[in-house]
Amino acid sequence: MTPLEKFISRATTALAAGVVAFAFVASVDVTPAGAKDLKMAFFPSPKHPLWSKMMMPWAKEFEKASGSTKVKGFPGSQIGGSPPGAFKRVVNGISDIELHLPGYTSTVFPRTLVMEIPLQWSSPSEATQAFWRIYDKHIASEYKRVKLLAAFATDVPAVMTNKIVKTPGDLKGLKLRTPSRNQAAIIKGLGAIPVAMPMTQTYSSIQKGVVDGAIVGISVVRSFKIIEVANKYIVDLPFGFSPIIIAMNKKSYDGLSKAERDHIDANSGLKYSMVGAKNYERARMGALKMIKDRKSTSVVSVNADQRKQWVASLEKVVDGWVRTFEKEGIPYRAILSDYLKK
Repeated sequence: MTPLEKFISRATTALAAGVVAFAFVASVDVTPAGAKDLKMAFFPSPKHPLWSKMMMPWAKEFEKASGSTKVKGFPGSQIGGSPPGAFKRVVNGISDIELHLPGYTSTVFPRTLVMEIPLQWSSPSEATQAFWRIYDKHIASEYKRVKLLAAFATDVPAVMTNKIVKTPGDLKGLKLRTPSRNQAAIIKGLGAIPVAMPMTQTYSSIQKGVVDGAIVGISVVRSFKIIEVANKYIVDLPFGFSPIIIAMNKKSYDGLSKAERDHIDANSGLKYSMVGAKNYERARMGALKMIKDRKSTSVVSVNADQRKQWVASLEKVVDGWVRTFEKEGIPYRAILSDYLKK
């Protein structure tokens, strides 16, 4: 074979291989609608009950109904980024589904954070039901960029410190972790100093003395091991709740088949949210038992006169809160009135 013939042979072989490779790539990239895997992210540990008892069961039921689309889980911040960035990650498509605490991004969710206001419902279930009763009228505008799968209240907040606290005056000068602007207003109104941080940093911050404690749902004594660093608790004061949402990227939702979207619609909203609310109610009972069973911790009792002092302080907080949002152009009196309507 002449040199020219060898060159032509090699070129022909390479061209044929390139055509085959191109055909393979093209066959891989062309996928049916709805076959794209969904990335579901979660910043706490995969052992957290919201992952194991709420998000993962939902994902498995979706996969079963779909038959083609899979949900890939990324718990423990595997997908990257900080907890406050969760909602933005969903909007930008970095994650398709992710849990977010609206309090971390308070300015984005002023209406949703009506669930944080003190002197309201007594249980996560009641607060969650009230939220969804007013969702279409007052809240939906905050979720135009996503498909909202769930929004629910956490358990009843408790004061947790290493100092005996019985009245708001006992909090004076104490630094308390806060997840949001609104809760910061509550903490200031009670005479304490708010320090903003995500829940994942609270254990080490109490341990190192960066903060003296927190006002947060009692279930964190188990899920974030706060019982190891705080030993005094008031568990029956009329604080508001921290809301949690689970949101889905809008393009990811719109790109699913009609049958898949119908399944999601039937398994989101109040129905799915109540799974989270009930989970926190169960977690509260377990956490209270844990505190009572642990010799180094104690539940502080508040008498009737001391409770009146808390209520009086919280009434001032609520009044200031409403006036602030009204000045910002948000009809908070109407929102709150509808939210609290029996």
